[in-house]
Parts: sequence; C-alpha cells; structure tokens
Amino acid sequence: MLNRHRFFCFYLLIISLKCCIIIQYDCEVCVLAQKKKGKNKFGITPSMIFMNLLLVLIICTVCFFTYNIINGEDGTSSEPPFTAVTSEPPETEAPATDSDVSSAPESTASVEESSGTASDTSTDNQPTIDFDKEYFSSSLFIGDSISTGLSLYGFLDQDNVFAQQGLAPSTALDAEIDGVTLSDKIAAFKPKKIFVMLGTNSVGYADNETLAASMNELVEKISGLTKAKIYVISIPPITPEAEQSDENELTKKDIDDYNAKLKTAVSGSGASFIDLNSVLSNSDGYFDADYAEMDGIHFMGTTYEVMLSYLQKHSS
Repeated sequence: MLNRHRFFCFYLLIISLKCCIIIQYDCEVCVLAQKKKGKNKFGITPSMIFMNLLLVLIICTVCFFTYNIINGEDGTSSEPPFTAVTSEPPETEAPATDSDVSSAPESTASVEESSGTASDTSTDNQPTIDFDKEYFSSSLFIGDSISTGLSLYGFLDQDNVFAQQGLAPSTALDAEIDGVTLSDKIAAFKPKKIFVMLGTNSVGYADNETLAASMNELVEKISGLTKAKIYVISIPPITPEAEQSDENELTKKDIDDYNAKLKTAVSGSGASFIDLNSVLSNSDGYFDADYAEMDGIHFMGTTYEVMLSYLQKHSS
C-alpha cells in the first residue's frame, strides 16, 4: 500500500499530466498563431514543449522516490511492532502422570458411549422404508380398515391379514371375515408374531379406559389361543382437517389419551406395545400430510412401507 508521501507524489503526477495536456493545447494554439504571423523562427513545436515538461516531471518523481527509499520512509519496518503486556502469561500445566494417562481413554470412551446412545435415541423414531416382506411371512395382522391396506397394496399376502372395516377390540373375536373367525385363522395359520392395531373406530364414542381394558382382554384371549409373540400397536394420528370433520368423533386429545391408557393396560399382559403414532406424526402431533389419505385418517401406500419398516425394527 502507498504511504502518504507516495500517494501525494502519485497525485501530483496526475495533476501535472493534466497541466501538461492543457499547456500542450495552449502551445499548439500559440504556435499556429505564430506560424500564421511568421514569428516561429526556432521551429518549436507543441510536442517538443510537452515532452520537455513530461521529462522534468518524471525526473522529479524519481528523485522523490529515491529520497524516500534512502531515508527509510517507505512505510515498512524490520522491527516488530511494540505490544503492551496487559496480563500475566498463562500458567503451564504439569506433565501428565501415569494415572492421568491411564484414565484419559476411559473418559473418552464414556463420552463416545453417551454420544452414541443419544444418537441412537434421536434416530429411533426417524421414518425409514427398509422392511423385508419375508420377515413378516409368519406374522398375522389384526385390524380395521386401515390394516386392510397391507394386503390391498400388496405389501403383505392376504394370509397375513385379518382385518375389515369397523372392526373393534370388542368385536374382533366374534367377527367373521370370508367365513373365518379369528380363532380359526390363528389355528390354521399358526403365526409366530401377531400385530394388533384396533381402536380407531371406537375412540370418541367409547370411554378410553373401557376401550383399553377391552383391548387388553382381547390380547389375553389371543394369548390363550397361541404361543405367538403379540405386539399391540398404538392407533395412528389424524390430520387437523379430520379432527374438524363432522363425519367422525376423533380428536388428537382422545387418540393420545387412548394410546397412553392402552400402553398401561397391556403392560402386564405379556404383549409388547409399539408406538407407531409417533413416527407418523408431525411436530404438532397430527398426522403428517405426507402419510395421510384425503380423509386424514387412512394411510397412503407409502405409509404402509414406513409402518412395516418401523414394526420390523421394534419387533426383531
């Protein structure tokens, strides 16, 4: 960067050039006038005058720069700048002892372990689509119209699904689907795992405590029919639009209340509770628009893939 002297010199050079141009113009006018009068006896031309002025200016500039360099006024210095000491130097740590060194890896391992646990927890409810259809080949799904989509969309075979519209915990054992009761289905299919998701048709109409108890009773009766592992699935959320609809009595509050009571009711039955509701909900607790059908209650095709992936992860 130019210092003040050089900047001034550069500025002076620009001004001088402008002056030279003006002088040249004036000289040209004068010389032309003299030629007309026959007074230019020495052959002086405007270019000669301009070149002489420019040469003088360049010589002055070079001399000025040379003077600055010789006297060390070019704005640089070989000595480091002075720095005031405003605080005491930091204390140095003592060399680590053997005990300190040996304990360090344990602390690091603890941090990594806790970090890994936090990471696992944060990703546990992240929706994925990575289920294996073969994994559910010996599983039976019991449910209402929502569960019928498992076979209708082709994600599972019809033999893996015992579901129909309007099915409820209190009617599941007595219901017949294509002339087959639930007990007949279990006896013939001999499932190794049974997934039950019921209650959507009853929440809002029945008392949630009674409904959860009815679900627990169903689980106990199924346990008497088979040695299969039973999983009770929370009922899914609904969209805000479905909550405002006059076509059903479902509300987010009632759904959350039923799922909480359902988890408590089946905790002592030997069945495992899987919270599918959480993975299908958005940040407000309502059915994520990417998963909900137009009615805000039933599943889109992709939702069944998310559902099966989540169930596989939590039933392995």
